[in-house]
Formats: sequence, C-alpha cells, structure tokens
Amino acid sequence: MALHQFGTVAAAARAVHLSPAAVSVQLRNLEDELDVELFIRTGRSISLNDRAHQLVPLARRMLDLQSEMASLGNSRSLKGKMALGIITSTLTGGLPGVLKRLGAEHPQLELRITAKRSPDLATLVEAGLLDAAIISRPPPNIPTSLCFQALYREPLALVMSAQRNFTNIKDALEEQPYIAFDKTTWIGKQIESFIETSGLSVRPVMELDSHDAVLSIVRHDIGVTILPVLKGHPRKDPSLRFMDLPSIHREVCLAVRHANKDSRATQVLVNYFREFGNSAPLTK
Repeated sequence: MALHQFGTVAAAARAVHLSPAAVSVQLRNLEDELDVELFIRTGRSISLNDRAHQLVPLARRMLDLQSEMASLGNSRSLKGKMALGIITSTLTGGLPGVLKRLGAEHPQLELRITAKRSPDLATLVEAGLLDAAIISRPPPNIPTSLCFQALYREPLALVMSAQRNFTNIKDALEEQPYIAFDKTTWIGKQIESFIETSGLSVRPVMELDSHDAVLSIVRHDIGVTILPVLKGHPRKDPSLRFMDLPSIHREVCLAVRHANKDSRATQVLVNYFREFGNSAPLTK
C-alpha cells in the first residue's frame, strides 16, 4: 500500500518507518508467499504491475477488517498497535499531554505517531498506512473518502510583534509585510480565502510551513501573520500581540476510514481529544 501510494521504495520506507532494504525484502517475501510477480523492476526503480494493482483494494479491505476485529473486544483498555497522525502545529500546544495520558491509561497500546501536514496525513489514512489522524477539516472542494469527527475549534488571529499596536486588521495587513503560512496546507488555503473574501490587501514576503517558524519571524518584527490560536497550556509571550479575527476558526477533526468510524479505538480517541478541546485554554 505504501509503494502504491508514494511510488518509490525510499518514500514507502519513510511512510512505514522502516529502512528501504527492509521494505524491499518484504516486497520480495510477498511475491514468494503469493507465488506471483507483483512488481516491475527496472534498474534501481520498482513499480506495481497489473496484478499488484488488483491487490490494492483487497489490501485496503484487509486493513479495514483488521481494525474492525480489533474493536470487537469488551475490554475498556485499547490493545495492540495504532498508527496515529497529528498535524505538526498541534504538538506545540497541549496535545502531547493528551498523548501521554492516552499511553498511561492504555498501557497495552503501542502508539506510533506521525507528524505531517493535514493533506499528507489524510492521504496516509486513505491508503491504510495510518489508522487515524488529527487534522484540519479539509475545504469543501477537496474530494476525500474519509470520515471526519469534529474534536475542537481554534480561532484565527492576526499576530504581530509586541512593538506594533495596530487596532485595525486592515491597517496591519496593508502597512506591514505579510508572513504567509504554507498555502498548500488546508489551513493555509482557509487563511488565503479569508483574506480574499474580506477584500484585504497583503504584501507577502515569506511563506513558511511551520507554525513556530512563522511566529519566530513575527517576533522579530519582520512582518505580521494570520495563524490559528493553538489549544494548550497558556503561555504569556510578551514579544507577541494577538488580535482575534471575527467568525473564523480552524476545525480540528479526527479522520478515519469509513470502515473504522464506529470502532472502539475511534470512540476512545474522539473522547480524549474532545475533552482536551473543551478543557484546554487557548495558547497565546
């Protein structure tokens, strides 16, 4: 499934947290076990042949059935392995504390965390390479086969250096250089759409894919930005000033395949992270 999704052994190995050599051995073992050639090997590259493409939907069904079987037990404690994706920015807030609590209260659960951008995590869940992911809700025009369960909301805010004292969003964005968050991410698209529909004019001078990196640039008074206000433990930052934007927020969701939407593991994750969203203060 990883090779089908990412196209190369190296990329597949990164996705499943193995070495390329180990992945190559597993691919060869799969051919031996099924007694059929599945891959086209040319030089140092490898790709799926027609027979392998016929296996893709079967492999996806096997992964879904495995998840359903794991949810049949009556035990309140989760067991086994779980691959969970998390958008990188949420790890800056209080989410690591939730993961620690999850591990402590479910000691027989082997949790593997992958931190990436929301679109990348959604792709991994669809491919069966992650069991679930905590991501931004995708824009309405993004096609997806996933099921989304709302967890909590984070308001968006204009962020400026404490040296600035703008009281008007329009003035701040039009007078200062703009530090954009990666526009290929879903939250980046949402921010860009807000700017366009609000008729605001900005002068982008940087586009970064890290929440912390954007804040660092703003902290040095190089420009202003728009970012989600993260849920987590409160931390006063005297070097930054926040101005909440009206009626706009990021919705953080749990993304799972439809076959897993009613599983015990999904229910547990939803409960943990909704509780976090209801109790955690906003980080500014």
